[in-house]
Amino acid sequence: MSYAEALAELETILEELQRPPVDIDRLHARVARAEQLIASCRATLRSVEDELGKLGQSTEA
Repeated sequence: MSYAEALAELETILEELQRPPVDIDRLHARVARAEQLIASCRATLRSVEDELGKLGQSTEA
């Protein structure tokens, strides 16, 4: 899943959770999915930061 896809799904989940009433079982499932998506986005961002850091180091040499 791409970063953009994960972000779009997170936005959908947020919109869903803002509409009452929210079934507690559905809420639990959506929060768990949001946690997975956030972890995926963070990993992608860390990877990009690492790559940019390496690129910066190679251009300084």
